[in-house]
This record gives sequence, C-alpha cells and structure tokens, in this order.
Amino acid sequence: METMEFLKKTDIFKSLKENQLASIGKGVQELEFRKGERIFKEGEEADHLWVVIQGQVALGFELPGRSPSEVNTISIVPSGKAIGWSCFVPPGKYRLSSFCSSTTCTAGRLEREYLKSLFDEDPEMGYAVMTNLASILGERFRQLQESATAAPYASVKITVHLATCGIAAGAREVMSALTEEMSAGDRPHIRMATSGCIGRCKTEPNVTVEIEGEPPVIYQKMNADKMRRVFREHVLKGVVQAELALS
Repeated sequence: METMEFLKKTDIFKSLKENQLASIGKGVQELEFRKGERIFKEGEEADHLWVVIQGQVALGFELPGRSPSEVNTISIVPSGKAIGWSCFVPPGKYRLSSFCSSTTCTAGRLEREYLKSLFDEDPEMGYAVMTNLASILGERFRQLQESATAAPYASVKITVHLATCGIAAGAREVMSALTEEMSAGDRPHIRMATSGCIGRCKTEPNVTVEIEGEPPVIYQKMNADKMRRVFREHVLKGVVQAELALS
C-alpha cells in the first residue's frame, strides 16, 4: 500500500499535512480478512481506530444465540472510510461489530494510544482529525434526519429471513447485497427488516417483498445477484420477478 497517498484520501485524515500523514502512516498495521471474519466486536475495548484500505466492511449487531458471523447489518463501509470511532469517545467501547463483507478486505489498524501521543505532540493534527470526525458524524446525522422526515412511513418493506437455515444457505450475503443497494441512494420509503424461518427451509434463503397496495411476494433460493435483481426490477420498477418467486 502507498500509505501516504491512501491516507490523503481517507475521510478522517484528509487535509492533514505531509509530515502529519507520515507520522500517522508509521503506526498503520495492515491486516487482511476473509469474508465473514470479524474485525472487532461490539462491547470490546475500543483501543484501535481502523481504516478500510481494500474491500468492504459490514457494521451491525450480532444476533443473540447465533454464530459470531451472523450479524444484523446496518451499513456497508467502503474503502477510504474510518471505523471504530468509539476509541475517541468515552467509555471507549465499540458500539457495533464489524466483519469483512467482500471476498477479502484489508484494514489498517492504528493504536488509540499512539494517535493520542501524536495529538499531544501536535495539537494542530489532533484538532484537524477531530474536526474531520465531527464533520463525518454531522453528515451521518443529517442523512438520518432526512430519512426520518422524508416520509411518514415506508411504502416498501423487504424482509430477509435470517433463521439458522437461511444463514446456512447464504442469507447473510443476501442481506449484504440488499444493504449495498439501499446505500446507493436516498430511499426513505423502503424499509429493510429481518425475521425467522417461514417454514420452507428447502427454499432458503427466502426474501419477502411487500409493496403497499400489492400482495406480498416471497422469493426463494436467493443469492446476492438475485437480490440485486429483485431490488432493481421489482422494488424500484414494480416488475415482479416471477421465475424467482416461491410457488
């Protein structure tokens, strides 16, 4: 990795000077993960800040009583973005779990104490990083506000059935694909949800699409590509993908 060039493009370190980026770059430890591998866990001590160098990372809540990789995804983080901001916020615990959601991903790990020592030596650097962080959080909050006020209710509901049988068949990948499609634009009228098994284990992963004023459609044997197709054709254009539907 060309550390300096990458850090220049990372949201939390943009606008830093060359010497400041060089100091931060010395503390970056690159780690590689495979799909489904956990990067950090909700509730753990947030002793590192992370930056996504390559691939994508899923953030979400782990599901009680299920395997560690079974996470209720709430966002997909692409390369160039920082995660693990809780390292700067008391009580210093990660608020969400993170997993590699692409085939492979690379993340840069920076020790909290190392960063704090740099900020103590160079308050200007610390101020710039905290300003960037405030800007990132402000933009995320604005997006949430717009989503909350744009429509009083969701006219479309997409449910991914995440029971053990569904997850074993690939429902988590289906959920990740749906989350990616949702994150591609502002879609306050569409709501994502998860639920248990519908009693048709042999047809998992199953996805139910409910559009106001129309009968619900249950899709069977879904995968990431089929989910994207259903989202773009049925959810966005209103064209039911009959050959994928449960008969």
